[in-house]
Amino acid sequence: MTTYYLNGSPLEEGADITINGFTYPYSWLEGTSPSVRASLGIEKTGDINYDERYYNSVGVPKPLEDREELDDDGNPAYVKVWDEETEMMIDSDARLVSYGLKTTCLRQIKNKTNELLKPTDFYIIRNDVEELEIPESVSTYRSEVIAESTRLQNAIPSVESVEELIELMNSVNFPRVE
Repeated sequence: MTTYYLNGSPLEEGADITINGFTYPYSWLEGTSPSVRASLGIEKTGDINYDERYYNSVGVPKPLEDREELDDDGNPAYVKVWDEETEMMIDSDARLVSYGLKTTCLRQIKNKTNELLKPTDFYIIRNDVEELEIPESVSTYRSEVIAESTRLQNAIPSVESVEELIELMNSVNFPRVE
């Protein structure tokens, strides 16, 4: 038997659940993710709630900083590449690096920025090539995207904890296309 708890109190099996004025059927619980249940204060016996983007397991945050990996003997590890001549994997000249959360989040922000700007890039190209005016709404939108991206890219390197990084990433507020 699965037991669900609402803010620590067991829920009656089969009975509807009312939370913040909304009523949910008991059957809804099984098809709902642990994170959605947790956001409503519902926990299932055995639920393990943690954000896999920032944690390896409950209470074990992923590293914030990049780290250069070492081999089993404590020597620097290198990226392996296929050698056609020996038909074996060999070390390249590139150090093997495990990227930390800061690098991962910076890449996400840069990718999102590029994704948001890409649909309006033709206005910039058209302006450069044909000297056609860029609409004010496009200029404003692009400026707002770049400003938010810059804010985040400047803030990410200075975070000192995973919780601080999560708070910053939850504050992302890129403009929407109108």
